[in-house]
Amino acid sequence: MQKLYICLILIGILILGCSNKTTSPGNGNNNDYSKVDSLAYSVDEELTSANLKFALKVFNKIEEQNSDENIFISPLSLSIALAMTYNGALEETYEAMSTTLEFQNMSLDKVNEEFLKLIKSLQACDSNVELSIANSIWIRDGFPVKPGFIERNENFYLSQVSNLDFNLPNAPDIINNWVEENTNGKITDLIQQISPLEVMFLINALYFKGQWKFQFDEADTEEDIFHLSDGTTKIVLMMKSSGKDYKYYFDDNFSAVRMPYGRDKISMYVFLPKGEYNLDDFIASIDAENWNNWMNSFDSLSNIFEYEEDYECFEFNLPKFKLEYEKELNDALKALGMEIAFTDYANFGEISEGPLWINYVKQKAFIEINEQGSEAAAATVVSMSYGSPPDFIVNRPFFFVIRDDRSGTILFMGKILDPSYE
Repeated sequence: MQKLYICLILIGILILGCSNKTTSPGNGNNNDYSKVDSLAYSVDEELTSANLKFALKVFNKIEEQNSDENIFISPLSLSIALAMTYNGALEETYEAMSTTLEFQNMSLDKVNEEFLKLIKSLQACDSNVELSIANSIWIRDGFPVKPGFIERNENFYLSQVSNLDFNLPNAPDIINNWVEENTNGKITDLIQQISPLEVMFLINALYFKGQWKFQFDEADTEEDIFHLSDGTTKIVLMMKSSGKDYKYYFDDNFSAVRMPYGRDKISMYVFLPKGEYNLDDFIASIDAENWNNWMNSFDSLSNIFEYEEDYECFEFNLPKFKLEYEKELNDALKALGMEIAFTDYANFGEISEGPLWINYVKQKAFIEINEQGSEAAAATVVSMSYGSPPDFIVNRPFFFVIRDDRSGTILFMGKILDPSYE
């Protein structure tokens, strides 16, 4: 049988069961998972469905804008950071964020309550999985923030809230040290500098380290060929196993595998397009309905193949790799309907009075896949600025003059309410 070469298309490490810093420590665990499992299964489907739809939208938009590069993001990290920010939005800004985040059918209280259950359900989910979620809010000294906004983020997102003199030369280092500590050193230099307009950073840090339920033998790893999308090839380190312990989904256009970690509650899913059906075609086919159908269709090789000899000779190859990825997500989020949040029309009146808007949303992510398992981390920052945005986009009525700057004489003067060019 033809070897199954797994081209790693990371739609994400799916957290199916299993961080204040919420952590699954891997020691001292009595293996009684009933409470965290019950909490995980109780997370309302409205939130899980919203997070799935948002994840697919964001990934597709990033892929559309960056089709010729590797992509690796944490939709969960992004959703949490934006949900924290969402608690400060009002009116049109609230509606725009609600639509983008797929929260239309939930009240703000419902969103917050379900995120709290989700975050708590990830605690101590597996003794063979280290998983932590940490949230923080950093506020410029002297900037007034409404107590209700702080309380909601502390109570529902377990956020650490700190006031900091943003004018200190080491202020970015203080924030970056927090991120580095909460991602086990994998995410560094998230904040490059702090401008005079920036008054708040809302940050999520996510760290994951899981042992495969079925580990690879390092002695079997060897160099092999990987076919690139441009038709060329490269030599990679290919991990190899029989593959008999995994579950699969085979379609006319692609194959997929489910690779569990630890006690089989967290898994990595890998999708491999076939023949003329390329990766772009596959990504374009992903929607919530298809996704849920696929997730419910994985089965063991013994049930998929008619004869035992078919799966007894089955071979499974997966490249060993490490990837770091960084992306500012402003353009993707604007394209998905959140543009108003990035302008001086934004209304974040639940955070503070006055012209407060999102300066940027950025995520840095890391993943390593090896014989023992996977290590992944991500940090998302939402930078909030106060005052007029520095961009100059003439997208509303304006006044203009044509002036002789030598004498100061105004040659022409106008007001444009409705520009046209015919």
